[in-house]
Amino acid sequence: MGDAATATRGGARPSSASLALRPLGYVLIGLVWLALWAAVVVLAWGIPVWGLIDGTLTVAEFTEPATSSVGGFLALVLVVAPIMVIIGGPVLLWWLPNCTWPLASLSFLYVMRSLNPAYRGEKLSFTAQGARGSTLGPPTVSTVALSLQPVRTSALARFLMRFYAAGWQLDGRSFFVMLPAGVGWLLVFPAIAMDVTRTTNVVCGVIAALLIVFSLAWALRLTFVRPRPKDRPAPSENRS
Repeated sequence: MGDAATATRGGARPSSASLALRPLGYVLIGLVWLALWAAVVVLAWGIPVWGLIDGTLTVAEFTEPATSSVGGFLALVLVVAPIMVIIGGPVLLWWLPNCTWPLASLSFLYVMRSLNPAYRGEKLSFTAQGARGSTLGPPTVSTVALSLQPVRTSALARFLMRFYAAGWQLDGRSFFVMLPAGVGWLLVFPAIAMDVTRTTNVVCGVIAALLIVFSLAWALRLTFVRPRPKDRPAPSENRS
C-alpha cells in the first residue's frame, strides 16, 4: 500500500472548483463502493436468507444432479465442493467485503474532511501504484491503481487502511485461515434445509457458526498484527 502517513500537506493547493465539488464527488464514490459492498453481501447470503424466509430450500436441489452417478458424485466432492469452499470463505466472506466497505468508509470520511475548514487547503486522498500481481483483481500488464488512500492519517484512517490492505493485498495467510469459514458457509445450507432432520439442522448450524467465527477471528488477528500500511515502503503516488 502507499505510505499514507508520509503523504501530508504536499502537492498543489486544490482549485476553487475542486474544493466546491469534492464533497459531492466523494459522496458519489462512497455510494458506488457501498453498493458494491451490498452486492457482495447479497452474493454471500442472499440464497441462505431467502431459503430461511421462504422455507423451501432443500439440500437435494443442489446435490441430486451430481449424485445421480459415481462420476457426478466424485466431481461434487473433489471439484465443486472445494471450489465453493474457496468462493464462500476467502472470497465472499473476506477479500471482497474488504475490497469494498473500507473504500466506502474512506470516501465518507473525506466528505466530512472536505467540509472541515482545517482540510480546505490540502489534498484529501491519493492513489498509489501497486506492483503487478501483488493485489487482488484481474491480471494487468502494468501496475494497479490503489485509490482513496488518506493524505493525512488518523486513528480512524489507519483502522480503515488495515482492512483496505486485507482486501486488496494478496495474502496467502488470510486465504488459508478463511477456508474453515468456507466450509461453515457451505454448512449453512443444510442448517436451513427442509429435507433433513431437525438434528442435522442444529448440528450443521452450530458447526457453521463456530467455523465462520473462528476464521473471522483469526483473520482479524492477522489483520491487526501485520505491519501497518504506513510502515511499508511507499510505491509511486498520485495525489487526488
